[in-house]
Amino acid sequence: MTETDSPPPSRQQLAAMERQLQLLTDAVVHDLRAPLRSIDAFVARVATSAQARLEPDECAQLQRVREAASRMTDLLAALSDWSHAGRAPLKAGPVDLSLLAEWAIADLREAHPGRAVESTVQPGMTVLGDERLLRRLLDHLLSNAWQFAQPDAPVRVEVAGQYTPGHLHLRVRDHGMGFDPRYAHKLFEPLQRLHGPQDGARHGLGLATALTIAQRHGGGITAVSRPGDGAEFTVDLPQADSPGASDA
Repeated sequence: MTETDSPPPSRQQLAAMERQLQLLTDAVVHDLRAPLRSIDAFVARVATSAQARLEPDECAQLQRVREAASRMTDLLAALSDWSHAGRAPLKAGPVDLSLLAEWAIADLREAHPGRAVESTVQPGMTVLGDERLLRRLLDHLLSNAWQFAQPDAPVRVEVAGQYTPGHLHLRVRDHGMGFDPRYAHKLFEPLQRLHGPQDGARHGLGLATALTIAQRHGGGITAVSRPGDGAEFTVDLPQADSPGASDA
């Protein structure tokens, strides 16, 4: 070891660094939410009280300020969700992933009532994990299918799984825009986006949060795609010791 080398951080040091990062994230989220609410409320009052005296372009500018504040609020909520996913206590038990996927799809249908949807979910997929966190993982993967669906085409998504000894390999397949596989390594990095806002991209934290949840269950996520041919995400999760966990 040279004078410029330093030993790698210990597990305790890494845990302390992670804790500091989580505390910083929580503080930033907490301290920015109130000013954003004030900005939105103030601009709304100005737009309402002065509407008759404002030019159309001035009204449009005020609306853009409100939209920017809303996007920042969404980003803060996503940061909080990502941070919480990495430190929430795990309450492990048998989890019916098929049921969670059906619920998540039903919620997305309700949130986007004007969008045609074609979905299939393999029944009987059971894993060992934290039900609340796994529901959030599915929310992020499935909402990705809605965000990047082909314009003027139904949202098409399939949720299926394959068992290997001790594991379930959960597959979430969509038929949307897809992504360039050359940049697949960036897909799960926080705040990274492979599409622009015009294509439905948001804050770039959904897949990072999904990966964090999978890793906390001792697994991971991989993705394959071609532009214009949709994407397939595979999540590796521990199998539950139950009759529902037989080979698919």
